[in-house]
Amino acid sequence: MTKTVLNRLVALVCVMLMGLAAKAQTAQYLIVTLQDETKAVFALAEKPVVTMTDGIFKAETPSQVIEVAIADVLNYTFSDQAPYTDIDQVKTDATKPVIVAGNAHFENLKPGTVVNIFTVDGRRAGSATATATGIVDISLKGMSPGVYILTTPSASYKIYNR
Repeated sequence: MTKTVLNRLVALVCVMLMGLAAKAQTAQYLIVTLQDETKAVFALAEKPVVTMTDGIFKAETPSQVIEVAIADVLNYTFSDQAPYTDIDQVKTDATKPVIVAGNAHFENLKPGTVVNIFTVDGRRAGSATATATGIVDISLKGMSPGVYILTTPSASYKIYNR
């Protein structure tokens, strides 16, 4: 290669790297998507620490933690916008749970659908799988009082366990 061609190639690589750096600077969120399509969103301003050790993926900020098997992580991306701004704005569907006497009851789910229970800081507190008739019953009686998020592949629900 001639010196001129090499200089042009180095200049092109530098321009490409500056473009990538500029794009990276606009990212404001780390979004971790799990296999069941639930998402954990971390503001980069909180300086999330991500580790992958012994088959466990962990993302942690002062306000939230998610710790799951690496196999449960579908992907993680950076974005300049959060996928939603409030849990009440997460899309809902016709499978809304009925909460009665410490039990969450779902109907009309696809057989085998997994319903996960998360704490507000992103830790998975449990899960249940829909029966062949599309029903899931989850007892909340053994869980500490507080706010939990119930997720299906198509919706999330904020509940308060008393």
